[in-house]
Amino acid sequence: MKQITLLFCMTIFLITSCSDDDEESIIYAGDYPVKEYYLERSPSINVWGCGMDFIHDECTEEDTDLDYQYLTSDSTEDNEYDINFYTVKSYYTDDNGDIQSEGCPAMLLNDNIEAYKIGEGVDFFDSCTIITQDMLNGLTTEPTVDYESCYDESVGYYIEDMLYEEIDSCVIGRSFRGNVLVIPDGYEEEEVQAVYLVKSLEGGYTKFMVKQFQGDEPNQKQTLVRWQVMTE
Repeated sequence: MKQITLLFCMTIFLITSCSDDDEESIIYAGDYPVKEYYLERSPSINVWGCGMDFIHDECTEEDTDLDYQYLTSDSTEDNEYDINFYTVKSYYTDDNGDIQSEGCPAMLLNDNIEAYKIGEGVDFFDSCTIITQDMLNGLTTEPTVDYESCYDESVGYYIEDMLYEEIDSCVIGRSFRGNVLVIPDGYEEEEVQAVYLVKSLEGGYTKFMVKQFQGDEPNQKQTLVRWQVMTE
């Protein structure tokens, strides 16, 4: 009888412990606003990229000029952004053997920023109010894209295939692009664009997505991003 009682107590203890562990592994989102911004996609306008800083002194306000900033040659190194929306003009050879060019936009994590794809679509974005241990386990940094190694000085431009190889090693990279993202029949772009959890240098968490690669009129040359701080 004592053995049965002891076994019963141990079972209850293990169940309780597991429940406590499960509870501890979940982080609940705070009450922060959803923010959306159109960012310039043209390499001639967005020359050095646009740095997005999710968590700062005014992150609880609806709009602030601290949320994003177009970078300059002097600010790219010391800007404390989380993700840089960067694009350059790249060149490729078409099926006819002619040289063609197009913008090559990418979402690049800043140094020591971690991110992980946690879902897809605006509905998931809106309904996601917890951060699970699985999400935390998936967080990872990414290698720095070496743009200079993709630049052919003999012809004076970036080689598209080389850029793709570099960018495709990133967490987000170019996956949101209109000619890369797969949109099944009957679905809208915003239903399948990936949602990412981003861990900032401050130690807080934000959910982030590209809502539209190409914005609606009059914003066809801009990309619409969407984010919401979950915890600071």
